[in-house]
Amino acid sequence: MTIIFTHLDGDGVCCAALIKMIPKYQDAYVYFTHPAGLKHDLSSISGDDIVICDIAIDLRKQQSIYALLEQFSNEFSVIYIDHHAQPDGMPTNVVNIHDQNVSATELVYRFFYDQLPSWADHIALLGAICDYLDNSPLMQRLVHHYERRTLFLDAGFLAQGLKKLGRRGHYEKLRNLVQEFSSGKVPSDIKELTQAAIAATKADNKKRPKILEQYVSEKNIAWIQDPPSMSHSKIAHWILGNSGKHIGLVIRTLNSKRQLVDITIRGWRKLDLRTFIPAIAMKMGGSAGGHANAVGCRIPQKNLKLFLRILDGHEVFNGIEPVPSVEELIPLKPN
Repeated sequence: MTIIFTHLDGDGVCCAALIKMIPKYQDAYVYFTHPAGLKHDLSSISGDDIVICDIAIDLRKQQSIYALLEQFSNEFSVIYIDHHAQPDGMPTNVVNIHDQNVSATELVYRFFYDQLPSWADHIALLGAICDYLDNSPLMQRLVHHYERRTLFLDAGFLAQGLKKLGRRGHYEKLRNLVQEFSSGKVPSDIKELTQAAIAATKADNKKRPKILEQYVSEKNIAWIQDPPSMSHSKIAHWILGNSGKHIGLVIRTLNSKRQLVDITIRGWRKLDLRTFIPAIAMKMGGSAGGHANAVGCRIPQKNLKLFLRILDGHEVFNGIEPVPSVEELIPLKPN
């Protein structure tokens, strides 16, 4: 049997759905994981082919993860498909498909293209849209197979519905969702998913005004700590846009590990967050990874204030034009 390790967001779910469309993998078991948990989850299996999708390598655990992958790849098939920054040293026996410029779903679609049904392009597009990576040449070409507004409706149902269905303890529901996508259904076909998406959106609309009253603005960043339970990436986007700062952060104290905090970070396209935030996190005794404008990190709670101070005063902001205000962009000039 093959085990598919994947992330539990829209990109990861669509990766798994595409793979399970292939006859060889239709009975594969889907295991939802994340960068901090990958080593533990890999250690819990034995004797299986593996496909890993949309999971960044935690730099603190790089050597032990690569050692496990080398051990598996000496006896079994191991395919690693990812679009996060990847450290050197991936074992040579691992089939490593890596590109930071596109979604993991697009990489899966391209790698298995000859084995996929024609309608797999719909799921490929949904995964890319959910990860804000639908502007690649291939995805822009595939958009014309459908209609942009209906695609974005389905992508919205998926992204918002996963806020409820993707919670811990709901993994079996997620596996069922993957199975339905792999059999040809799309989000708008699935009543439980659409209802969850509508409920999540209504809750977002109620919480947004309160959250925008609570964040803290610094010189270059804006942040909030332990906001109401909801999508941290969404809150980071709200803070980023509302504050007009270069970076928006959401800090969450871990209930199971009170000495640690998880930080969700979003930035304007003028910055590549990967070029400086992981280094700061490492100095703080933590780790970080992600994409140019979307990074997550985990650091010790005791170093949080220092992290924020160093980040806000970082030299990367020197010489960067301020984010224009809405008022600056409003005026019209008569023809």
